[in-house]
Amino acid sequence: MNELMRVARDWQEVVERLIQALETQGMRVYRSFDLRTALAALPDCGCPHHGTEQCTCQYAVLLVYGDAPSPAQVVTHGRDGQTWLSVLGADDPSPSLKARILELLTATFTPEERGYRHATPTGVAGTIPRTPSP
Repeated sequence: MNELMRVARDWQEVVERLIQALETQGMRVYRSFDLRTALAALPDCGCPHHGTEQCTCQYAVLLVYGDAPSPAQVVTHGRDGQTWLSVLGADDPSPSLKARILELLTATFTPEERGYRHATPTGVAGTIPRTPSP
């Protein structure tokens, strides 16, 4: 995962705030994967971070649609009161959609919540893998 931002907040709170911010700006958000739902079928699965069944890990992929036909993916991973967010492209969505999402991430979470790991949208461009143009 290309880490974009670490937020010093519980995963559920971060995801709820993020979805609300995206939807307020007219974007459509769909949760395409949720770790807790997937693990419901595997009750004996141990956590690689905690080594126990008392796992606090959460992982979800949000598909975010703007005006472009392809969504951006916001990958969320949370554990132990921390949440990591990354913005990835599915078939290289509109650069303006990525920029809007990155701006919303910055506006939604305070500098104190973001801590020292926040990268600016211009600094992130080199870390997000892109599909070469034909």
